[in-house]
Amino acid sequence: MPSHPLFTDKTIALSATLAATIGLEEAVLLTILNDAASLQSNQWARLHCQTLRLQLPFWDDVSIRRVLRSLIDKGLLSLQGPMFPDAESLIFGFGSQGVTEVPADTSTRAIQQPAQPSVQPANVVQPMPGQTTPHKPLNGQWQPNEDTLARLEQHGVPRAFSWAQMDAFILQGQEQGANRNDWNTRFFRHVKNQWVFSQNDAQKNARIPERTAFNPAQDEAKPIALNWQPSADACQILGRAGIDPQFIEDAVAEFILYWSERGDAFKTWNSKFIQHVRQQWARYTSAVEHSPLPSRIVDNWQPAADCFDILAMGHIPQEFAQNLVPEFVLYWRDSNQVHNSWNSRFLQYVKQQWGKRLAQPVGDANGQQTTAKPGYTTAEASIQRLNDTSW
Repeated sequence: MPSHPLFTDKTIALSATLAATIGLEEAVLLTILNDAASLQSNQWARLHCQTLRLQLPFWDDVSIRRVLRSLIDKGLLSLQGPMFPDAESLIFGFGSQGVTEVPADTSTRAIQQPAQPSVQPANVVQPMPGQTTPHKPLNGQWQPNEDTLARLEQHGVPRAFSWAQMDAFILQGQEQGANRNDWNTRFFRHVKNQWVFSQNDAQKNARIPERTAFNPAQDEAKPIALNWQPSADACQILGRAGIDPQFIEDAVAEFILYWSERGDAFKTWNSKFIQHVRQQWARYTSAVEHSPLPSRIVDNWQPAADCFDILAMGHIPQEFAQNLVPEFVLYWRDSNQVHNSWNSRFLQYVKQQWGKRLAQPVGDANGQQTTAKPGYTTAEASIQRLNDTSW
């Protein structure tokens, strides 16, 4: 079967396993460099920069430099001499081998550094990072290389911002105590994340004046001030709910004291005040009708209207109950006792007196002694009805 017409030049034999392990771009560049090194017998392979450009026409110099830096950071490649494309040729070796003196016929711009005892052949691809690449802790004198700073500038991160993140990055790395060989890569990610966060915060702050043109203070949570006062709208809402204005005013000091001691910060103090006053008002009105604390009876005490309605259900006239009020008040005032509900005591007292009245014999028209029968068969039946509290 003939090949596709688009395949007119040499193809790159790419390892799928290698691409899945180190990345597609890194695998492409490493394959090109490996093919070039396999044709040379020196410890350090040499590849002309223009030749590299011709073999990678789909990348510009910035992309090649970026992928090359990634291979170095991962410990898969070592360079001797300037970085691409700062020189005519790229001098490289595989793995983490140290930089040694470059032969005179290889490059005149090489960096002179001590050589390590053993060097792997140039055409041997080193294992994955972590197997032969030394992992080192992050020391206090560490600094990112120039390529990392240049990559950050390409992503729109100012160099001054990158340097400002140095202390935090070094401190974080030392606290973790990790030994790594990709500190430059990690620094790049750290600075990039910090830059994104700072840009998001700047955009958020830029939108605040538009949102808070009416009241800038409402967009920030703050502890309650000692001189805080509810807004006119909050007082109006509470007034419409039937809450006494004086009660609202008296609740302010208690509200401020409670929240100032807690130290919480909120943006909706007026809403919390409305909720607080409503709860306190419900408790207050409930306590007035059903006091949880026992008290003495007052001189001008009068039963509630509900008492007479309950007595009427037992067929006890209101006039009879009303006539018992003075002696009821006199008795309990002289006894100096306290109770939670005087209305309940009054109901019990009236029922007892009504039962006694029904039990008293009265004379009929023939002079016979009988009991009062206000609609009942016998006095005993009336007393039984009075004692029945199931209703």
